[in-house]
Amino acid sequence: MTQGSEPETLEAFLESMARLASAVHIVTVRHGGCDYGMTVTAVTSLSTDPVSILLSINRQAAAHDAILATGELAVSTLRPGQSGLARTFAGMTGVCGEARFAEGDWDTGSDRPPVLRDAASMMRCRVLQSHVIGTHRIFACKVEQVVLGHQPHALVYGNRQFGTMAYAED
Repeated sequence: MTQGSEPETLEAFLESMARLASAVHIVTVRHGGCDYGMTVTAVTSLSTDPVSILLSINRQAAAHDAILATGELAVSTLRPGQSGLARTFAGMTGVCGEARFAEGDWDTGSDRPPVLRDAASMMRCRVLQSHVIGTHRIFACKVEQVVLGHQPHALVYGNRQFGTMAYAED
């Protein structure tokens, strides 16, 4: 492992995180009549009692303050073939704000956060607690609804590229 000065540690940390393959999700929130969404890989299970997850959101993200204000969000787990959608919601295509929802098949017909109809899975959540750590806020969220899609495989992001996982039997 690389150790040393702060810049070297940061660079090694970023490279280490790039090598960590993770499922790709779009986190959405509705606030003040506007829809916000962003691509996130930092989502993990927390507990089964209550059924809950953790997610990490950059405090500079437009969705951050909306999540704080509403206390609810949705997590749509992308499936293989949806990397274009991931790029759009990550800000990699230049499309911003609500224009991002023009791509994909979104259920935006309620006062709740939008959900992707053809995602691998979808969870509607309510924030239980949140804590600021540096540039990000960690949200602990109670899962109130889960909908499983027809495609059980998730899109993953690792080594700075989108892909799929190959499952191996021992």
